[in-house]
Amino acid sequence: MKTLLRISIAAAFVSQFAYAEPTDINSFSQAYQQYNVSLESHNNQDTLKYAQQAYELGQIKFGQDSFDSAKLAINYANALMVEPKNNNQGRVIEDEATLKAHQLFTSALAVYRENVTDNGIELIDPLVGLAESTTDDKYAKTLLFEAIEIADKADNQLTVAEVKLIAFHRLSRTEYYTRKVRDFAFDAYDIYSRKLPEDAIKRVDATYLAGALYEAMGKPTQAIDNLVEVIKQYQALPYSHPYELRAHALLVKLYEQKGRGDKATEHCVAIGKMTPWNDQQEQTPLFRKPPNYPQSYAQRRKSGWVQVEFTVDANGFVKSPEIIDSKGGAQFEKESIEALSQWRYAPKFVDGKPTEAKSTVQLEFTIG
Repeated sequence: MKTLLRISIAAAFVSQFAYAEPTDINSFSQAYQQYNVSLESHNNQDTLKYAQQAYELGQIKFGQDSFDSAKLAINYANALMVEPKNNNQGRVIEDEATLKAHQLFTSALAVYRENVTDNGIELIDPLVGLAESTTDDKYAKTLLFEAIEIADKADNQLTVAEVKLIAFHRLSRTEYYTRKVRDFAFDAYDIYSRKLPEDAIKRVDATYLAGALYEAMGKPTQAIDNLVEVIKQYQALPYSHPYELRAHALLVKLYEQKGRGDKATEHCVAIGKMTPWNDQQEQTPLFRKPPNYPQSYAQRRKSGWVQVEFTVDANGFVKSPEIIDSKGGAQFEKESIEALSQWRYAPKFVDGKPTEAKSTVQLEFTIG
């Protein structure tokens, strides 16, 4: 029997049907068959339903502490984690589903440790599952580092890449996000670049992540190279991938910072032609250059603010900025209008189509 594995490490299922009653065999077989059908069709509701049934029937047939039941427990736990991951953007929130999944992964890992040889690659599944379902970040780090070590010793490079990406995403918002954890993303990108074709979705996603990290690290040249490659590959897909939109957005910012307004414009226009993150999405700032502080005002330590109303057009450009109110002097108003002319937005979308929309902003001028 195969286990639902996010890193595609399948272990053989040891059938014990000979010891079960015929009726129970049929019930288990039907539940497990339905589980596989729903899994293949990405029907999350049915996957959860039949994963639970197969697990509960499997416990009766194979025993609660059997290796087979442990595999079924992992299937059930993975199904339980689908909705929490989708709803919480990858963060671990302690709710009923996550707590149940955590219990299942914990019991499965104990059984796996008894049945799998030391550092056996089969241990990666319960280790990763437990790390993704625990709210204890330190414990998650321990589990994930063990999983990476096992993959390294098995010399399974694609598995190394996948586990390192899982570790990066799990630890990136915690106090355990270090340079080493950050470099897991670059390690995965390097492995996928060597092992997978350029249009493989895992490789393209890793390319985007590396580009985003380069941008955050202040390495615009490397970031642009990666993000341009990402867009080329995503444009071949029959749908608009969220990373394609984000890649365009980052390129707007990077090109504006490098003084390449012409290239930034290309990506603003491209965003306006794409399927948005949300069919009813409000305009979203991509690049906002702060206004210059008038030198004469700064010398006098003069402060103030300016409120401006403007239109964001269908391509994300600022049009017709008008001063609503201000305090401090005309030079603040002049610098505000000049800065706004360089701002770039992802446009507002109505029913999935870009459209013009009004916006307002208040720019503050203060001397620290």
